[in-house]
Amino acid sequence: MSVHADDIPHAEYIAQLSRHLVSIPSSQIDTVKRGCVAIIIRLVISNNSISYPTFNETKYAQNKTAATLIQALDEFLSNPGFKNACAQILFIQRAKYPGDPWSGQIGFPGGKQDPTDASDQETAERETMEELGLDLSDSKSFIRIGLLDDVQAYLLFRGVKMAISPQVYLQVSQNTPGMILSDEVASAHWIDFGHILQRIDHPVKPFSKEYLPIPANIVTRMFPKYAIARPLWFRMLSTILGKLYYTVLPLKFMQDHSIIHTSPQQQFDGDTPADTTYAHVSLDYEGCQFVSNSELYLWGVSLEMLSNLVDLALPVAPSDLVARGYHSVVSPWPQMDPIMWADINFISNTIHRFLWGPYRRKPWHIKAKRNQSSKDGSSRKICGNDSFFLSYFRILSVVFPISCIAKMSLLYFSGKFLHNLLVSKVVRNAIK
Repeated sequence: MSVHADDIPHAEYIAQLSRHLVSIPSSQIDTVKRGCVAIIIRLVISNNSISYPTFNETKYAQNKTAATLIQALDEFLSNPGFKNACAQILFIQRAKYPGDPWSGQIGFPGGKQDPTDASDQETAERETMEELGLDLSDSKSFIRIGLLDDVQAYLLFRGVKMAISPQVYLQVSQNTPGMILSDEVASAHWIDFGHILQRIDHPVKPFSKEYLPIPANIVTRMFPKYAIARPLWFRMLSTILGKLYYTVLPLKFMQDHSIIHTSPQQQFDGDTPADTTYAHVSLDYEGCQFVSNSELYLWGVSLEMLSNLVDLALPVAPSDLVARGYHSVVSPWPQMDPIMWADINFISNTIHRFLWGPYRRKPWHIKAKRNQSSKDGSSRKICGNDSFFLSYFRILSVVFPISCIAKMSLLYFSGKFLHNLLVSKVVRNAIK
């Protein structure tokens, strides 16, 4: 029987997520540069007459194993009080800094790993404490339920910047500890999980009315040194290549569940202290807006991490969903200019349909992979998923040259045909 994703209790998503995080090992990327973020989830009970369930932290602390964690979480989440509870995920908007490629964008608390950090978990907890003042190591308030696959922070034509490890935490206390935003954070928002589920029930198609893209100038990414001077060749190439449009997930936020940084250095361009629109315009994306009066615009690697989380949290098979066109929360792949490069979009979207369907990813399609052996020969990674954006750029690296060759060939033979036609006409007129 088909169901709507939004009809399933949120506690079931969290329970399924915790089981999959424990039972399906995450894949990690061996890189020198690493970053870590904390995906923090809480369950909110709106009915004041219902007492908040108690997590058996003492029992779990006695024997911290995967089995006892699942047992404690199942006992906690199966409480009838969570039947109509609303799950919320914490997002932040990063402050605007010149030269920061993620300046002003929406994501999760976290940052680069320091040499002094003993693990990815320690990095995520340290960065969250520095940015928000939340102590994720406090087991009375938060429990780490696992980690997602590493994702690669990839900038178009600039390569992989770092590997990012998403650490997932569940708030087990009724009240969230107070947050104090650092200068690195412009705002923090608890977002209703139901807004994310709407992308499952109502998947979007490229360039449809519901499609809200983030445009990135391709030539600016290829030649950043010429972005200000914009010589003639730069402008001509920009006209030909156009922009790359990334998928966006709009997330509605409420003032009651948000904290806005009010220090002077966090005011956005063009805003005055009295302005409450919280609109941010990024210089890197030519006037692109990442926040509006009531919505956050999640995209890029943060949306990819959220999509991986939803994949593991979905408690029913994709075939049981009402929306037959659902591929993933982060879908579709980026799109090029819909007129000039319609052929590339058609090919990439067709390939996406077969390579990035729900059954091609965790947990519905588990593919074991052997990692290159480490020095001690013991390093392995299994169940690894292909990166969403790197998969697309691999396809693009093949399809784009073919498209260019086809267009140039068409232009050449068309010109040759017209030339021969014109010459033959001139000859005929001369004979007459």
